[in-house]
Amino acid sequence: MSDSPENLVSLVLALWGAVLSTSLAVIKLVEFWRGRFRFEIGSYFTSSYEIGNEVRLRNLTPKPFVITHWEIFYAKKNWPIRKEKTIKYMDFDSPDIIIPTVSTKTLYFKEQNYFPTDHKSLAGRSIHINICIAGRREVRKKLYPY
Repeated sequence: MSDSPENLVSLVLALWGAVLSTSLAVIKLVEFWRGRFRFEIGSYFTSSYEIGNEVRLRNLTPKPFVITHWEIFYAKKNWPIRKEKTIKYMDFDSPDIIIPTVSTKTLYFKEQNYFPTDHKSLAGRSIHINICIAGRREVRKKLYPY
């Protein structure tokens, strides 16, 4: 087998095509990874009626999303029965919450909306949140105790 110019050109073109297609595949994977759905829930609880409690909903995606319903509740896990008691919730009739791209929406619970988080009020329970996001399944997270 001789190294003719035609074989050398074919080899260079094949290598160029392989490198180019691999590079484009890597770029597409990086775009997909950055664009995946990422959502974070944080909380800040106090014992002060005036300062109140906060729940922070963070959109970490490059697209806005819509929260159609949320509910904060006490939960006590006694196998096989789980007991839940609603603390606060967003009515289904109220307008949706739109969280813009890479931003935070804070839910404030102070004064008449305040709920206690001391040991006596919890009575062995923990505080959870359910969030319904349009087009996605329901997100449930334990807020307190961490």
